[in-house]
Amino acid sequence: MSGLDAEVLVVGGGPAGAATAALLAQRGREVMLLEKASFPREKPCAEYLSPGVVDVLGRLGALDAVTAARPARPLGMRLCTPRASALISYPDTGGPRRALGIPRPLLDGALLDHARGCGAHVRERVRALGADVEGGRVVGVRALSAAGPELLRARVVVAADGLRSAIARSLGLEMLVRRPRRLGLVARYAGAHRLGDYGEMHVGPGLYCGLAPVGDGLVNVGLVGPLEVQPRGETIGQFFERRLRALPGVARALGAARRVTPVRGVGPLVRRVRRVAGPGYLLVGDAAGFLDPFTGEGVYRALRGAELATAAVERTLGRGAAEPRGYARARQAAFADKEYLCLLVQLFLAAPPAFEYVLARLTGRPHTAAILSGALGDYRPAAPTLRPAYLWALLRP
Repeated sequence: MSGLDAEVLVVGGGPAGAATAALLAQRGREVMLLEKASFPREKPCAEYLSPGVVDVLGRLGALDAVTAARPARPLGMRLCTPRASALISYPDTGGPRRALGIPRPLLDGALLDHARGCGAHVRERVRALGADVEGGRVVGVRALSAAGPELLRARVVVAADGLRSAIARSLGLEMLVRRPRRLGLVARYAGAHRLGDYGEMHVGPGLYCGLAPVGDGLVNVGLVGPLEVQPRGETIGQFFERRLRALPGVARALGAARRVTPVRGVGPLVRRVRRVAGPGYLLVGDAAGFLDPFTGEGVYRALRGAELATAAVERTLGRGAAEPRGYARARQAAFADKEYLCLLVQLFLAAPPAFEYVLARLTGRPHTAAILSGALGDYRPAAPTLRPAYLWALLRP
């Protein structure tokens, strides 16, 4: 590999990047991972991970490291409006499945350490500035470290650097998305004893808020609403708590709980790209696209996407090809049905009476609810939920 710094450069040390680096290193590839932060670091996230994430962590070989951090293991999520509620649990043939609730510093630290343990060369505090392109092909990354500017070269670059991907931006891949324009705000609270073994999702006019137990008596409170300007003189904490008061069910669930972390935010909560792969590169995780987080599949898409990215990189390196062919099709096959389901959920969220109607039907139709729960939990395919017969079984009077 004369003149190369690694076979594969992975940009970004979050779940998508760490998992991709670990999987490629396990296959004997020389991998360098660049991360602009120094771990542990906070990251705005709902911190509720579906049962499908548990499956992927097992395949990755990182489940024991994650569970050693003593995460919460919720049995499901209670969907609530002021006038209706429904319980989304995770029934399966072998018994009830459980989700994971874990602070992102613990999850991300465990996955990055796993990548190191698999043989990936991890470099923190190295900021990727953009892709280096020669003859229409990505051949490396322009970066900035404490030592100054660097030009790092590799046969393949994997961009896993999130919603504001420097690699995607430098390649002109970002698409302008005007709607929806939503802001996500998160913080952790201590002392919310009412939740027990379930999280809660509270839905109101134009807003929703997820409450996810994350272990050690903490609850992640994640609020999503319209992107708006914070009033002058109002702190981000006051802004957050004022908007929470629009959802009375949240106040009842939190009780006397107190906020123990700063409020962190991210927005707008949407991302589209023109393509997810090209000569010498591919995108994975949020860099490859991001959906509104009501159904909470961000980490699942990151980890499952890492598996797909690894397979594509292996094909590229093994054949000496210029481009990771088949990657876009693999992502379409893996994620398209769930994306359509997410869009369907968003349509009902936009019409609160319709959403309450669906909640009432789910409560009285356990078999129908189980099919939807499996799809939302990422351990069963979403395609059955899109079939006319299923929609009729769900929506009929």
